[in-house]
Amino acid sequence: MNFLHYPVMNKEVLEIFQATGEKTFVDCTVGGGGHSHHILSVFPEASVIAIDQDSESLALARKNLQSFGKRVSFHLGTFISLFEDFDCRRLAVSGILVDPGISTVQLKNDQRGFSHTLDGPLDMRKDLNSSLTAAEILNSFSEDKLADIFSSYGEVSNAKRLSKAIIEKRLFTPWRSTVQLRRLVEDLNHWRPRPGLGHPAAKVFQALRIFVNNELDGIDSWLAKIPLHLRSGSRVVFITYHSLEDRLVKRAFQQLQRLQKVELLRPFPAFPSRAEVAENLASRSAKLRALEVA
Repeated sequence: MNFLHYPVMNKEVLEIFQATGEKTFVDCTVGGGGHSHHILSVFPEASVIAIDQDSESLALARKNLQSFGKRVSFHLGTFISLFEDFDCRRLAVSGILVDPGISTVQLKNDQRGFSHTLDGPLDMRKDLNSSLTAAEILNSFSEDKLADIFSSYGEVSNAKRLSKAIIEKRLFTPWRSTVQLRRLVEDLNHWRPRPGLGHPAAKVFQALRIFVNNELDGIDSWLAKIPLHLRSGSRVVFITYHSLEDRLVKRAFQQLQRLQKVELLRPFPAFPSRAEVAENLASRSAKLRALEVA
């Protein structure tokens, strides 16, 4: 097995699903199959619908989970279209896991362009069949549009100055590589490595990735549909990795609770343990929220 994708807060996910009917689970962002492998192992009578919009990740999950045979099925797509693609009530879905972070598999592939630490093309597409890349954005979008992307999706403090510098640079050399962008960000921020200080390019790359993949589009409406498409007692776990996404999930969960359609299983989000962060540094920004359908 080739589990390059660390299943974030896996212990907490399994504990939450333990109290469900343990019939059918949906792993909406299967990645390399880490979470699904644990679910199928811990709940021997259960089946899993494994979904991912990244065809390469889905192929890896097929390989890693092949020993479970017909207990797992695979589907190319996103959680946003889950309720249109599957009748979750008829399938007696007991639990849904949404973990939309970038997997270790994707981060370590320099040709995907997700990481500012690797030299590769400015791609950042999760769905390789989509057309818009980060390079196209940097080479064609206006200064105001770029500033809005960096400010809105990355909360970049010097978004306007960065956008202006990007426009100036592309007049002479088109944007092609992750290293080009990282170096520009470092120069603008006079950045030098210091213990405990995050790299300023991280937020810039986050903003481009969110925009390229429309990561925030449709989350509100999808969350609102949960009580309509799941049976009473079914549980939903949503793991977020940045404040914009977590804010949407928090507000939607609270609204459903006010309407008495769900019960929040945790009044506050859960965070990875120190031991997990030490083993998988990428999990440090994760927050887990969970609910049960009333």
